[in-house]
Amino acid sequence: MKQNKWLRILILSLFVPSIILASGQYLSPLPVPTQVVINLDTESCNSSCLKKYYEEGMIFSFLANINESNQNSKILEYMNEALGQSEVSEIPYYLEGKKEAFNIALFFPRKSIGRYSTSTANVILSYLLYQKGNFNFEIFDTLSESQEDIANTLQIIEAKGYKKAIGILTYEGANNLNALQPQIEIFIPSVNASQITDSLASNITWGGIAYDEQIKKLSNLGKASPAVSFYDSGFIGQQMNQSVAKYNDEVIYSHAFDLKDISRFPEVIKKVRGSLRNAKIFLNTPVTSSSVILSQLTYNDIKHLGVYSPQINYNPSLLSITQEKDRQNLFIANSITPIDSQFVEQTHLLHADLEYDWINYATAYGIEYFYLKSIPRTKRLFKERVKNHQVEYKIEILSPQANRFSPI
Repeated sequence: MKQNKWLRILILSLFVPSIILASGQYLSPLPVPTQVVINLDTESCNSSCLKKYYEEGMIFSFLANINESNQNSKILEYMNEALGQSEVSEIPYYLEGKKEAFNIALFFPRKSIGRYSTSTANVILSYLLYQKGNFNFEIFDTLSESQEDIANTLQIIEAKGYKKAIGILTYEGANNLNALQPQIEIFIPSVNASQITDSLASNITWGGIAYDEQIKKLSNLGKASPAVSFYDSGFIGQQMNQSVAKYNDEVIYSHAFDLKDISRFPEVIKKVRGSLRNAKIFLNTPVTSSSVILSQLTYNDIKHLGVYSPQINYNPSLLSITQEKDRQNLFIANSITPIDSQFVEQTHLLHADLEYDWINYATAYGIEYFYLKSIPRTKRLFKERVKNHQVEYKIEILSPQANRFSPI
């Protein structure tokens, strides 16, 4: 791509960290580099000129020439797309934009989602306070995940003038919402598009983690070997068990494990330990269940080829409730990437976790996704992009050490 007049400049600010985290994934003492564009040309460029730059793929020339006199709604739409393509975080002009407050609604069935009714609200509030702009933020309880209750809630949200909303739902409520084909823009942080059974509604963006892609990447680690799958008996656990079967040629044993099975699990392990030796073991179970399984593998001296787990076990509590020897050759897929430390700490003050809790992380992405649409000049905190109505997350493989998770 020819960019003969414009410079991309990496700016790196250094500071001495005053706090070193004792556990978990350490925050880097250096902020990540950011890209900006600077206009070095003295010639003016009108909206037609900007459109030509954009259509010819001269993204940095396009971004560098936008100013308050040549912007229009189409140019702003192009700009938001260009910022996503280039990962530029700062642009060299003052964008006038709208002076009205940013408006966002949050809806959920409080009884169904439990603690997330508080934490996701705090994530959204923290982001809006971080941006220091005017905003209107209102919370709505759908009471249940039935199609009727969701439809009634959306009608209230629309009547109050909201054009954008974030919804925390399970896969059941998400499918009911999708069937409604909502008229306003909605972001669902808690469900992946793969969990939707019908054609995707045009106004819904899905932000759930791709467990299937994580298990695919885990399955490609090491040599091809027989696989064993321990999974939670719920809907998500069953989906992950199916992914293990899809990406491994031979699954010699699978077991739906719930905490009620703890008392008889030692006998189960003894009966199948011959099958577990020299196998790739997949843990598609929550942290507490995983700790029980890991301890039994150690106790029975089972020499496996490795234990593999998706996002569900990326949790600091795993480090405290398991022994270090239980975690040997344990590999965990993670799609949560470090973001601005000031925002993370501010969110912690409101008792919401962005470092390990993927629904909170996806909610933070969702509020920025909508905020950028209304105020495009806003500095981006997240690098993920949306494709075919689904947020695409990068996947890294981590190994739990004594007090943190380290990339392999």
